[in-house]
Amino acid sequence: MVEQSESSAGASKRATIFAVTSGKGGVGKTSLSVNVACEFSRRGYRTIIIDTDLGLANAHILAGIKPEKTLSDYIAGTAELADIIVDGPCSVKFISGGSGVKDMANLDDNGRAQICLAVEDLTPFCDIIILDTGAGVSKGVTDFVTLADQTVLVTTSNFAAIADAYGIVKVIVQDGYDKPIHAVVNRVRSPEEAEQVFLKLKGCTERFLGFDLNWLGLLPEDSSVEGAVLKRAPFSEVFPGSVAARYLAKLVSGLERYVKGSQPAPQAAKD
Repeated sequence: MVEQSESSAGASKRATIFAVTSGKGGVGKTSLSVNVACEFSRRGYRTIIIDTDLGLANAHILAGIKPEKTLSDYIAGTAELADIIVDGPCSVKFISGGSGVKDMANLDDNGRAQICLAVEDLTPFCDIIILDTGAGVSKGVTDFVTLADQTVLVTTSNFAAIADAYGIVKVIVQDGYDKPIHAVVNRVRSPEEAEQVFLKLKGCTERFLGFDLNWLGLLPEDSSVEGAVLKRAPFSEVFPGSVAARYLAKLVSGLERYVKGSQPAPQAAKD
């Protein structure tokens, strides 16, 4: 359960919401979400990750936890918001979306609005909220991207992944989205490869959408990432000295400048 500290009691500070999304599945979006949440928490930010990949949620697997209650229970009215918040790795709080739940995959506008209201209810009590969205351009993705203050767009150098990344940007921009979108190119073999992918994507968004995409950074191809998946743990926790973990720290430093207040809230002493 999220504890209310003195600094949050007055509700004067609202958490920064980051949506991590992609046009195509399988590009490493969920792994990035979990590890970004862990890195923010290690830096002293009270962090919650919410798996909004409705019906196909799997962030809990990468986090190595087994939640008893999920968003599906909250939507069904069989659990309160506090009941579905569990402790994750690196002191991150975690809310699962429910995996293999058909009703969640087909959630209607009212159901998604209920989740959005729940996210807003959490904002006075933490510093960072990470929304791990689904892939694609459905309302089940775009509603949560629109809710966020900042969006992290994940792609790889795969042509289909780049095309689908452009697709999600196109859909939300044409719907009136005007908040920052930060691009991350994952699983690259060199910085030059990442730069080429980003420039290609940025060129398309500027030319056809009039939208300026931000460069956040890259994550290199690293066997430690797959090794962490097998261990069901964040790679930045089990392989803190890995190349991927070092690049992750750079990514989070880039995002940190967009956090409201820019300083983490004081943390209670840990046992």
